[in-house]
Amino acid sequence: MTTRSWWGEDLLGRGGDDELWAYGERPVTRGELRAAVAWLATVYRHHGIGAGTTVALHGTPSFTQLWSVFALWELGAQVALIEQKTGLAEMTCLLGRWRPRFFVTFGGSDRRSRPFTDECEVLVRRLPDGEPASTGHCLLQLSSGTTGAGKLVGRTPESLLAELGRIAAVDGVPGPGERVLLMNSLAHSFGLVGGVLHTLDNGASLLFPARSPAVRTADVVIGEPRDFARLGEDTVESFTSLRAAISSGDVLHHDVFDRFRDRHGVSIGQAYGTTETGVIAMDVAGRFAVSGVGRPVPGIRTRVTDGVLEVHLARSPYVIEAEPWFGGWLSTGDLVRRDQVTGSLQLLGRTGGGHRDLDLLEIERVLAAHREVTDVIVLGSDVIEAHVAGTTALDPDHLGSWCRRFLGAEKTPSRYHVLPALPRTTNGKYLRDRNALLSAG
Repeated sequence: MTTRSWWGEDLLGRGGDDELWAYGERPVTRGELRAAVAWLATVYRHHGIGAGTTVALHGTPSFTQLWSVFALWELGAQVALIEQKTGLAEMTCLLGRWRPRFFVTFGGSDRRSRPFTDECEVLVRRLPDGEPASTGHCLLQLSSGTTGAGKLVGRTPESLLAELGRIAAVDGVPGPGERVLLMNSLAHSFGLVGGVLHTLDNGASLLFPARSPAVRTADVVIGEPRDFARLGEDTVESFTSLRAAISSGDVLHHDVFDRFRDRHGVSIGQAYGTTETGVIAMDVAGRFAVSGVGRPVPGIRTRVTDGVLEVHLARSPYVIEAEPWFGGWLSTGDLVRRDQVTGSLQLLGRTGGGHRDLDLLEIERVLAAHREVTDVIVLGSDVIEAHVAGTTALDPDHLGSWCRRFLGAEKTPSRYHVLPALPRTTNGKYLRDRNALLSAG
């Protein structure tokens, strides 16, 4: 009788050696994937990495990085995936709080900005004050930090495998033999689980945004709203067999949805979730357009309390924060409305800003439709404020007239802050923090 050597062995062992696993600048088979993982596991083992070793990964997104994640998991290590664009100050703060034993970087001095590449150099450094894992999490990621400092979030093997089961039960997700263009960051929750692990689990193959023309053969595209904004431009070549597009990671606006549909004939669906919980709701077919993010996925428990979406978790997802946890309901911090007929969730905004009965994202969509506006964030406390970026022709009075025309006086923001650009987190999401937005002006 044989037993699994690690929790993802079945995933890695799926499919024949000659089956396509992924395509970057060249095709990589599942056999090559398994061979690369085995070789890197030997390399990392010789460095002294084993069960319970804490390892932080940072740098160029690549096959090398993915092979390393699997190799380290095979060894039983606790792996932290750090966003590529994380700066030195934030990196120093994170490493000082968590104290991993090893820091592994991919790529050279340009690793913070280099696009996806097939293979790159690896530098393994042992840190002097590193500590072993104190929790059973196999994966650590930073939450987005859109409303404050990001938290270090942990996922257990059981949590990841359960999420894969929930995703597989959703109609329309990538299936066997399909090609999936993955544009999300590999350090993001849905990019890793909904993209990399799901395709490995379901027999689909990955396409990465390299220079290869193979990306045009994608059956499914997974990305963020800004990716779909670029793909909706007239200069972009058409896909040859596209059937689905799934957006995650930020708010999807009407103009992006409409341009992409007009250009490629496919409505953008959405996957909504958090770093702490994984995917919560999905609408692969884009049935609810931008107004809804879909129904909760099978197997997840949700409730709406005082307008805020909560998700049931059996254990705390936080690694460093010393918060008592007895199992229960985790607040997403998102204001939602549940459609009583379809069951779809509609996002209204974030907590902490009052106006819980007001759809702040509706106001954002109206402002985003203005031809002079490129980016917008709407917050509400005692008053509704719009933080807007766009051309030099932007005028607060004109924006007020625009909103009154489409929203009425009650929903029209009282203040408009025109900025050269809206600040983002290191993982590319807009900061929804008033102080940070005002400082950017």
